Amino acid sequence: MRNTPLSLKAAALLAVLGLALTACGGNSASTAGSSEPAASAEAGTPVTGGTFTFAEVTPINNWQTQAARFYEKANVLNSVLDRLTYFDTESGKLVGWIASEFTANEAQTEFTFTIRDGVTFSDGTALDAEAVKENLDALGLGVKSAQIQPNVDFSAYKGSAVVGEDQVKVTLKRPDANFLRSTSSVTAGLVSPGTLELDNAGQTAISQIVGSGPFVFESEKPDEEVVFTSRDDYAWAPETAANQGDAYLEKLVVKYLPEVAHRAGAAQSGQVDLVRGLQPVDEEVLSAGGGQIFAAQGVDLTTNHAAIRIGSGKLAETKVRQALQAGIDRQALKDTVLSDSYVLAGSILNHQAPGFVDLSAELGYDPEKSKALLEEAGWSVGADGIREKDGKKLEITVASSNNSVVIKPAFELIEQQWREIGVQLVNRAADNSFLTKAMVDDQIEFFGTRQFAYGGLGPVYAPATNNQTLNADKELNELFTREQAATTEEEHLKLVGEEQRALVLDKALTLVLWDEVQVYGANKDAHIDFTSGTAPIFQGAWKSNG
Repeated sequence: MRNTPLSLKAAALLAVLGLALTACGGNSASTAGSSEPAASAEAGTPVTGGTFTFAEVTPINNWQTQAARFYEKANVLNSVLDRLTYFDTESGKLVGWIASEFTANEAQTEFTFTIRDGVTFSDGTALDAEAVKENLDALGLGVKSAQIQPNVDFSAYKGSAVVGEDQVKVTLKRPDANFLRSTSSVTAGLVSPGTLELDNAGQTAISQIVGSGPFVFESEKPDEEVVFTSRDDYAWAPETAANQGDAYLEKLVVKYLPEVAHRAGAAQSGQVDLVRGLQPVDEEVLSAGGGQIFAAQGVDLTTNHAAIRIGSGKLAETKVRQALQAGIDRQALKDTVLSDSYVLAGSILNHQAPGFVDLSAELGYDPEKSKALLEEAGWSVGADGIREKDGKKLEITVASSNNSVVIKPAFELIEQQWREIGVQLVNRAADNSFLTKAMVDDQIEFFGTRQFAYGGLGPVYAPATNNQTLNADKELNELFTREQAATTEEEHLKLVGEEQRALVLDKALTLVLWDEVQVYGANKDAHIDFTSGTAPIFQGAWKSNG
């Protein structure tokens, strides 16, 4: 599934070589009318050269690596920063990238990485074991003098040391079976020692971010576009990448297109080669016009869900939360709001995620069960049809970002469904200004979200770091601790399964909706695959018309 390493720019005159673009580690174009993505992008001989234009949703003004937890950042930094490891969706395994080998002790408290020879940052600095140690320290400990906080996925990090010439040994404060998986995240991207010397403000500028990736910053028009050029000497892609050499493309242009109604037209007309964030109605329009729809599955993320907060007291009882779970008609969401690019959730983890447990049989729509549970919890129907208890109405609020084009209409439908069981939903989905407050306010009952989850669910939901439930649940935290301390894959997956059942069914602290997917539109000439985090792989992208 991989090609022999070579510089494809040097081989431009040999385009008849017939190299095939495969789908290793990616997700590909979905077929109109099908609920599953196609097996691969259209086969053909990769064409070298040319400029590829990608339209993102909103401009980014902060490129600091550890803050790259939003698609707008991760989708670009994925092509600028390499990582120690790479999650290959085809095999479902971590594979080597900058670390050619990696091992862990049985206790999951020590990890050793062997660093590839010959890797350099774009400023010519060696990406050697010492540079890796500096990066790991910044990720695990933060940089206090630069006001940079530690990476939340590295919360167990204690320190690291260079062992020999090409190895780095990491020591954790406590066991963490998910640490290795976290090293594949864009937020664990490796930057040059010079970048690490900058303060927080310096590291927010994309022009100052020096990585070892296949693309290098060239120019920027604030709030309009960022331009990158490819590195001719790039030769250290993930070991399962189809293209083991430098990028086929000469340039990558990232433009911003916030108007959702214009995105399909921009792709179809050729103004852009790829655009993120299509509305379901525009998928059919673009496909019918000869364009392509790419449904990039979010294997690295939780499903789209409503994380429950109990601070207001209205959702403090488990039966109330379970009633809301049973009061969602997910099939109606699929039929009226979503498209064939979306897969209904079967758990808090996506179907393709390691350790996924299918709970869909217990997530059926049952409004009569909902009504009975609410009655048992003491919530009686009032004169206006909304349930009441102790003088309070069962009126609850949901907040979310506008990053999903379907999140607001989805909660509009849920609002109607819950009205039938006597619950009033105040829909503030896709209201970014309200979300800023809601993320830290446990009085706001729902946080519509999806979060990166590299292995277990503890780092997402544990109260020390989460902005999800904002609930301190002793039983859950004990379960998270046991999961992170698991010493075998079998034990780890078993505990990840227990986490899912606890969150979704037993405690109902999350109302799951659909698997995370980012829907991209492209013109007919674009060839591209995606990472397990839904980021476009521009190093392997190419255009039929050059």
